[in-house]
Amino acid sequence: MTKSPFPVPAAAPSTREPRAFAHLAPLLVTAEPPVLDVGGRAFLAAKTGDHVAAMVRGLVDHTIALQNRRALESGNRQPMQISVLNRRRRCARAWIQSIVCGDVDRATLHSVANHWLPTLAGNVADRRSMLRQVASCFEYVRGALSGLIFDAPAENLLGHARALHVLETVLGLHLAAVQTVLRG
Repeated sequence: MTKSPFPVPAAAPSTREPRAFAHLAPLLVTAEPPVLDVGGRAFLAAKTGDHVAAMVRGLVDHTIALQNRRALESGNRQPMQISVLNRRRRCARAWIQSIVCGDVDRATLHSVANHWLPTLAGNVADRRSMLRQVASCFEYVRGALSGLIFDAPAENLLGHARALHVLETVLGLHLAAVQTVLRG
């Protein structure tokens, strides 16, 4: 091997700093829920509507993994009962359908906060632990649905951006409703 006539600069030390993860922020509703973009709602439903069953299975599996991890930490591991699994499936389906359809009415927010998410989180007695479980469910659904929205390259991403805005708004309102009830 011959030596290069050009000097090779020494590698600069890595100064890259990790960025903080942008977690979902709750959106508080003061009077009436915001009016969601009709085009964004339609695009969200078109891109994600066929994947609801797979999303339900994935979300339920995610909540079971969270519960198993919690059980291992506490030393109280028990098998999952079929009735609990079926309740979680029904709640997951209802919640994901409401997200895909862009439902932010009072009845939906009440169901999300008082029934669907507590059931998915495993009805944990400790409120702080419940909030962590719920936040994990939100981030799981947020990531999966965002991936479905941006599943293929496109020349114009305006429809994708509008659908993402609708998704973030719906999830933010749902999260605010859950946090309001849990922090009571």
